[in-house]
Amino acid sequence: MRLRARIVERASLLRALPWGVVVPALLLAMLGVAFIYSASTDFALAESSMAVSAAYHVKQAGYLVAGVALMLALTLCPQRWIANGWPLWLGLGLCMLVAVLVFGKTINGARSWIMLGPFALQPSEFCKPLICVAIAGYFRFHRHIDSAAAFAACIALSLVYFVPIMLQPDFGTSMVFIPMIGAMFWVAGGHRGYMVSLAGIGAAALPSAYLLGVLKPHQVKRIDVYLGSLSGQVVDRTGDGYQILQSLTAIGSGGFSGKGFGEGTQSQLAFLPERHTDFIFAVYAEETGLVGVALFLLVYFVMLERMIAIARNTREPFGRLLVVGVTTMFFSQLFINVGAACGVIPLTGLTLPFMSYGGSSLLASFMSLGLVANIAVQPQRVMGSETF
Repeated sequence: MRLRARIVERASLLRALPWGVVVPALLLAMLGVAFIYSASTDFALAESSMAVSAAYHVKQAGYLVAGVALMLALTLCPQRWIANGWPLWLGLGLCMLVAVLVFGKTINGARSWIMLGPFALQPSEFCKPLICVAIAGYFRFHRHIDSAAAFAACIALSLVYFVPIMLQPDFGTSMVFIPMIGAMFWVAGGHRGYMVSLAGIGAAALPSAYLLGVLKPHQVKRIDVYLGSLSGQVVDRTGDGYQILQSLTAIGSGGFSGKGFGEGTQSQLAFLPERHTDFIFAVYAEETGLVGVALFLLVYFVMLERMIAIARNTREPFGRLLVVGVTTMFFSQLFINVGAACGVIPLTGLTLPFMSYGGSSLLASFMSLGLVANIAVQPQRVMGSETF
């Protein structure tokens, strides 16, 4: 009876789910399934019963169900298991990254995947929420967070993941770490001078990697194309600039109201590479136009605003820092993915959370959502040295 009462008590927490966060995320994920279907299905052949879909949308729908289950499980997980176990979670992520470097499979120039039967697992996706847990867990007991020692520890913790991810190399994912850690350090009360240093490290990371030859040839070519476009050079229409040219063509051809679902020429005629993964935003923009893009951004920013509200209302150090880290993670990925598709920044190969095809990306996004919901629904027991 006591076990049953305990289960009922935990399940009752779901009544307090932050629907302002959960509903937009579910809408984005369902939009993702729909436009993955549009991007990966030849509708012309489908009319003659000769469809050539890779069933990506069916797989994505399965990942969506699994992601919601993972989110609910993390929502009901006792906070102390997450907060007190941060060294364990940090070590788990590191073990996965090491396994990738040893046993990983190389796809699109990056050794970022581990094959588990028919499934490809990308550990770096899960390391993004895990580093948020680790940094929040470390910061919660430190009163003098503005000290040089605290800043050095923060950098050391992030390098545990940053270095192996750069060795894959996965530059896009590693770039998300810098704004995440910077935002958490700032909210925790970090010294402004160290914040400026962290911003300088972030700003110098890409140029340094480019000049020192750390990047792979295909990554160097992406940056060369971007720098060439800034200097007014004509983008190579058949070589290294093909992807961005097709992406810009798709977005621009959407006009005000779009071409209609399944009517995008860039996706239906297979001009746009990686259209169901990295460039799902371009497919969406072509088929829904400016109106659809505005609604998409509105839904996304409603979700982010609700996360910020949860952080603002959370006085407990671990909870507030964790939500800030996750919020910054989602915003950074949105900015990088959409910015790359629009030619504002170099291509990085970073997915669009909730919408791009990929089991690891979607599961990691719902995992992050579950961490936010956990903070929102559970009573605030102070697990740090003091409240904010």
